[in-house]
Amino acid sequence: MASEDDENCVYANDELPQKSTTQLLQTTTLDHLLADDNVETQKADEMLCWYHGKISREAAEKLLQEAVIKYQNRTDMGGLFLVRDSTVSTSDFSLSLTTGGRTFHFQIQEKKEGYYHIDDGPLIHGLECLIQHYTESANGLPTNLESFCRGLPPPHGVRKTGPTTLLHRVVLEGNTEIVEQILQHPRCPPLNAKNSRGSTALHLAAYHGYDAIVELLLKAGADKTIKDKNGHTALHRACVGGNAGTVRVLIKVGKCDPQMRCPQTGWVPLHEAAMRGHVDCVKTLLELQATPYPRNDNLETPVDVAQKYRRMDVIKVLDAIQPRAPKTARKDWYHPELDRQGAVDLLEINGLLSGLFLIRPSKRQEGWHALTLCYQRTHYHYEIKNAHYRDHFVHFIDDGPYLLSLEELVQHYSLRADGLPCALRFSVNTSHALVELPSSADEYCNLPNLPFATDDEYRPDLPPRPPSITEELSPRSPGTPHPPTPGTNTSRPPLPSNPPPASRSGARTPEPDTGDNSTETLYKINPKHIKKGTEIGQGEYGSVLKGTLTEYKGKKQKIEVAIKMFHDESVENRANFLSEAVVMQYLDHECIVKLLGVCEGPPLMLVEEYLPKGSMLDFLLDYPDQVQVKPDLYLWAAQIAYGMVYLEKKQLVHRDLAARNILIKDKKQVKISDFGLSRATGAGSDYYKASHGGRWPIKWYAPESVNYGHFSHASDVWSFGITLWEMFSFGQSPYGEKKGIEVVQFIEKGKRLSKPEKCPEIVYQTMLSCWKVEPEKRPTFRELNKHFQEEETYADVRELWQRRREH
Repeated sequence: MASEDDENCVYANDELPQKSTTQLLQTTTLDHLLADDNVETQKADEMLCWYHGKISREAAEKLLQEAVIKYQNRTDMGGLFLVRDSTVSTSDFSLSLTTGGRTFHFQIQEKKEGYYHIDDGPLIHGLECLIQHYTESANGLPTNLESFCRGLPPPHGVRKTGPTTLLHRVVLEGNTEIVEQILQHPRCPPLNAKNSRGSTALHLAAYHGYDAIVELLLKAGADKTIKDKNGHTALHRACVGGNAGTVRVLIKVGKCDPQMRCPQTGWVPLHEAAMRGHVDCVKTLLELQATPYPRNDNLETPVDVAQKYRRMDVIKVLDAIQPRAPKTARKDWYHPELDRQGAVDLLEINGLLSGLFLIRPSKRQEGWHALTLCYQRTHYHYEIKNAHYRDHFVHFIDDGPYLLSLEELVQHYSLRADGLPCALRFSVNTSHALVELPSSADEYCNLPNLPFATDDEYRPDLPPRPPSITEELSPRSPGTPHPPTPGTNTSRPPLPSNPPPASRSGARTPEPDTGDNSTETLYKINPKHIKKGTEIGQGEYGSVLKGTLTEYKGKKQKIEVAIKMFHDESVENRANFLSEAVVMQYLDHECIVKLLGVCEGPPLMLVEEYLPKGSMLDFLLDYPDQVQVKPDLYLWAAQIAYGMVYLEKKQLVHRDLAARNILIKDKKQVKISDFGLSRATGAGSDYYKASHGGRWPIKWYAPESVNYGHFSHASDVWSFGITLWEMFSFGQSPYGEKKGIEVVQFIEKGKRLSKPEKCPEIVYQTMLSCWKVEPEKRPTFRELNKHFQEEETYADVRELWQRRREH
């Protein structure tokens, strides 16, 4: 609902002095009034000068230590503090506090816009109010905040209120001429400062319908996104005041977004206008492309609100809405043939640009769709549901607005993020070409030569940890092997006692000795014996196709295979591509995907056995009702452990064990796949050390891998624990929406992932054992395999597995 505060009370002219500014100017000058006003404002903010902007943790500690030394004889120096910008999030802050000879740092997190908390402390509106709260009591801090290192007052946008300035008073008077003079004066008060009731000058002008003043403030640079004490933007206030002309000025001149939500209620300006029956404001908003059916925190549209308040004229206008002419073409972003992994693969090959997206059918519910969107080099999936609403068939994401078509959905989210990590900017069309949505949103245009590899905006810079620690790596697709790291041990695993099988009448023939140690024993497949089928995935090195291999074993036979094709233009990475073959060609185990051979082409291809049900992650997400904890998940966990024992014996560290890299043959057999990150440890060594950065799957990595680049069988065990968590949470993302650095900090505090709802206690205890900080305290895969083989809980699964192996 709207603010509980009475509008005339909150915004009444009780702040006006007994004499108006016009009257005061009869006896003094504007320069004198502004000088006095500046002094009064500084005096009012005297006790809020604890903000130091963007300084580092080390710089903060130095400032505090210098202050302690300088004022060591003072008795009131306990709880010395300062506030600075967070290095983790642009919306958060950090509190640095010194007491008893020790310095502490606490993250001040913004839970929702303008509301902050420290750890498990209370959620408080306004940064200055949060600091005031902790000056009165420690409330979980080592001590309460007493004195501060002098800096500046906090930014206006994060405050709840502020001192009322001359600009606020003149705007309330509606004196356009004096407002213009103040805005041009060198002593003009800050445009975005809030008054004692939490409103900026723009809020005040918008509520009262002073259109000329609104336009002056906008042209002077007033921030139209700042929320007042009630969570309203200036556009909200214009709708509350029933000022349709002001609404037009704010949107046309100020480019205000009519979909900005109030953080307290989730209301957009259209809700406010509908509730008050301001039909002219409703019509103006709709004319200027406001979405007609946004939903608030109670999932109410403006129609629902208008019904509650019996605003029949508003209901009539909103019910007459018809779908708007589409500004995009479905062929530019809709892919009816793709599943989740196929969508990820296609976006990866196009560079994972922030704002890159496509839409595909959902496998979870017939008739629904899914949006796959890239942001900061990772990808997110959102269900697009549909429903019938007031004679309309609508589409929506989570608690977002009801939209009348998929085209309108793309249009809406291309203009604003509205709950997504970013707005839609680029898509991949049905011809796999990249297209861009112009800022005008009028048409798409081709981008054939966009430089994907230089997305420096999101390149992390937090040494000495790996360069990508602040981003969540998007799971790699099949066929994306990483190059061997210079200066590291890349020797092959020991050869098996039996050599690979002999050639099959020309289907596979040993490659002659070329002097190239990395490929001299690879098995070649004649391209004539390969028939390519449909594309089932894409990677940064090429495509993955389903196909058939014709073999001769007594008689001619055809088998289904997965073909990893190497792009011709990437020939310089040939050795990197073949590194996966070097690792896999000697692996022969029932729980590991089998490499059948290499086809030199062109194009260069790896040919592997085909597992029809795809990745375990996709299967869990798309078909959760088909998976049972017992026997399915128990059996799969045991098979993964069994396969990893084999890799352990071969002195091979996988480095990328995750649910996305487990493929399903059928419900009774899974296999470990994707050895693009694998490295042989070599004789006499238990770990592989990476010196190359690249994009790392931080959420699956053990602490020693993140911090030092050490990979071992023990770090694979940690990843196995994360994989178990993915399985028993039915495909949920580990650590939720935490960034890489937040995951690292979470683990360093001794915290671990909580037990999934359907996860048995015995399995969760196994996970926890895999997540011991000290690698030597984690179980080995041999011990894990023994656990699955001997623990009574898994007896039925063992019998099931045994019967399958006998057949």
